[in-house]
Amino acid sequence: MELTCLKIVFNHFIKKDVIVKNPVSRVKFLQENNEIFVVLSESEEKRYLMACSQPLQDVAALIIDCGCRPDEIYQLKKQNVNLDGGYIRITDGKTKSARRTIPLSQRALAILRSRVANAKGEYLFLGGRTPELDKPVVKLNNAHTAAVKRAKLRNFRLYDCRHTFASRHAMNGTDLVTLKDLLGHSRL
Repeated sequence: MELTCLKIVFNHFIKKDVIVKNPVSRVKFLQENNEIFVVLSESEEKRYLMACSQPLQDVAALIIDCGCRPDEIYQLKKQNVNLDGGYIRITDGKTKSARRTIPLSQRALAILRSRVANAKGEYLFLGGRTPELDKPVVKLNNAHTAAVKRAKLRNFRLYDCRHTFASRHAMNGTDLVTLKDLLGHSRL
């Protein structure tokens, strides 16, 4: 911000013919991250999940409890879930770090136990107009938008449930290396 102000001041004096050259004209700006970052409070989470239809309710709860990317939840197969061991395996991802084992909370374990027991195919979250076809859900944007409106919450993305997971862990003292591994990031 200060650099921007300095550039403006120098450019102003160039226009007034006080100086000839702007000494900071070639300085490159760092790229800004203007992405809105939302972390749900516990009361917002409760209102949101109560307003969600299925399968969004289960997907969102799993993202909040496991820190997975939405697509990682959509792609979950029975074979990726170990109910006795209390973990899931994410087997696909762009990097080696994205492929990981994630421990399950009691809520996540209950959701997945029910999903595994009732799965009609290989995938736990079937999508498409014909659920008998074994294809995973692709996205739940419309269901998410409707749930946010019903719950009367500020606008946020389903992906922000992952931010909620990460922020809660950090605030509860999870070290950053462990958090990086849980999230499947390749770097801190």
